[in-house]
Amino acid sequence: MSLEAILTQLLMGLTVGVNLVLVATGLTLVFGMMGVINFAHSALFMLGAYVALMVSSHLGSFWLGLAVAPPAIALLGAAVERWLLRPLRARHPLSHLLPLLLTFGLSLFFEGSAKVLWGADIVSLDKPALLGGALALGRVTFPTYWLFALVAAAVLAVGVWLVVERTSLGLSIRAATQDPMMAAVLGVNTQRLNTVVFALGSGLAAAAGVILGAMTSLSPQMGAGIVLDAFIAIVIGGLGSFTGAIVGSLLLGQVQSFGVALLPAFHTPLVFLVMAVVLVLRPSGLFGGAERR
Repeated sequence: MSLEAILTQLLMGLTVGVNLVLVATGLTLVFGMMGVINFAHSALFMLGAYVALMVSSHLGSFWLGLAVAPPAIALLGAAVERWLLRPLRARHPLSHLLPLLLTFGLSLFFEGSAKVLWGADIVSLDKPALLGGALALGRVTFPTYWLFALVAAAVLAVGVWLVVERTSLGLSIRAATQDPMMAAVLGVNTQRLNTVVFALGSGLAAAAGVILGAMTSLSPQMGAGIVLDAFIAIVIGGLGSFTGAIVGSLLLGQVQSFGVALLPAFHTPLVFLVMAVVLVLRPSGLFGGAERR
């Protein structure tokens, strides 16, 4: 590969990776806080893209769609946690299967609802004219929208990292992630925090859905692939590890980018091969043992 091709693949992998961070961090925070594997995350990712499409179609502004979709889906996520997950976990506190089945059922429900509301056909979310065309970065030409996707997702990811690592809310989240019972004893309102974390994860998934949806296309099943990649990134980084979710996502983005360029027929198995190698060498993931007891 030429130097230009390598730089292009690096930028593409970084763009995919930082958007994957938005999905994976929401998943890992929910799992770390609540011990729930949220299968509905894929549907929330998809709904974010469709809400943006609806706003953009009616108001003619991609930017309004991007601004409205994350808080709207965050509110939906908060309602799911408050009115569905919390009562179920209160009645069956030792069950991990029932919350998993609930989120899986919600995923199917949201996908079916999207087909009823918007149809099953593949549709497009128009990019703003400002972000059309391409930019020359030295000898590398890169689509303008991809650069926007990279910067926007990176800003959001850094913002989430600052909240988790540098605020009192983040301190509570990290404490509850490592030891929910002890955090509750020390005065942390874990039930309210669960709702906040679930809403935050849902909003991040929606933001990624809007950003990536405009790069590709929209369909009711569009979230399945990205959330599967997010699960793999979480396993590579370490279940429940916020740092691991970030590193795993960025690593997986590069594996996918160079895999498509160098081994197009093998790039999907390559992702699972990387995960298998990491688990053989470090079963808890790259950062799992360091952050969780």
